[in-house]
Amino acid sequence: MKSLVLYACILIIAFQPSSSIEPKKLKNVIETIEDDIEACRIENNVTEVDVYKPQDMMTDLPTQIENEERTRRIGCWIACVLKRQDLMENSNIKEAQIHVRINVEYGGSLEEVIFHEIARKCMKQVRNITQECEKSFSLLVCVIKSVSKEQKHQELEIEEAEGKTEIEQTV
Repeated sequence: MKSLVLYACILIIAFQPSSSIEPKKLKNVIETIEDDIEACRIENNVTEVDVYKPQDMMTDLPTQIENEERTRRIGCWIACVLKRQDLMENSNIKEAQIHVRINVEYGGSLEEVIFHEIARKCMKQVRNITQECEKSFSLLVCVIKSVSKEQKHQELEIEEAEGKTEIEQTV
């Protein structure tokens, strides 16, 4: 359950405008998000057993026919949280609101560019999906896959930089 909540928080907490919020208020914002996540989990009858691990999503386990209902419930859970956080209305993701939150949270940092790229790519990918639960789940999967790909890319860059440093030191 914690891994899905972590990735749900990528969609939600990462886009919260916390840079202008005092630490005490930030704690309240996080508690509100956690309350929304829990309330929506209960409302959509999602249990810990239902939640996919990130590696399950990477291997397309949710797309298997026997997981259709489980995947739908998780998608509806994410849609519920997005709506409570004012990031979705009906089946429409509020793209501008997400970009505003990225700007406020990560303005001027390297993460800002990465989050904007991931958000643009994933929202474009799911834009034509009309069913809100399916759209939300597809958005979550896209974000998980994109973040994983970005992490691997950064790890590779670090390894290459370390390799160059070792070569320079031996010369």
